[in-house]
Amino acid sequence: MDSVRLLLADDHRIVREGLKMILESSPRYTVVEEASDGDELIEKALAIKPDLIVSDLKMPGISIIDGCKQLKDQYPEMKVLILTAFDESEDVFRALESNVDGYIMKDTVPEQILHTMDMVMMGYSCFQSKLPRKRKEESDIAFTEREQEVFQLIVDNLSNLEIAQRLYISEATVKTHVSSILRKTGQPNRSQAVLYALKKGLVKVSP
Repeated sequence: MDSVRLLLADDHRIVREGLKMILESSPRYTVVEEASDGDELIEKALAIKPDLIVSDLKMPGISIIDGCKQLKDQYPEMKVLILTAFDESEDVFRALESNVDGYIMKDTVPEQILHTMDMVMMGYSCFQSKLPRKRKEESDIAFTEREQEVFQLIVDNLSNLEIAQRLYISEATVKTHVSSILRKTGQPNRSQAVLYALKKGLVKVSP
């Protein structure tokens, strides 16, 4: 398959980092540019003309659904895939009307995300929405109160040093808490731990 140049957009840096690792786990895909809001997304898309845009749905600035119309008018071959935590019918219908190529949930397993990207690049329209609600289960992961505080600050993009200053503890203590968080979530790094925790509802992204 031909190589695909990606523009990745999400307003939370640590989420972008985790997604980038997933998307580039396939040698076919390379993230050549990133954007943190809708206006930056449109500006960069028009400048670099990526083959595929993978974008969060609800970011500051112009909506990707509205921006897709402008992009498709100028570059009809450019593909747009929305990766979101929201599955409201109104958003799905608007995405369809704007010629968005794909719409999938952020809690989709990495293999399915990559498969959907392959399908979109082949010209298929892939919409995954209104998924059956899973029964809410109690998480078997139990964080201490301090670990929960540290984890939330990781989600808020604070470094270990910044977390230490915020919580009035040593940086070494922060590193100990981070190691415990990674061990409990079974993830190799901070970015993957955040994506896992967001999927499980263990932490929340600050507005």
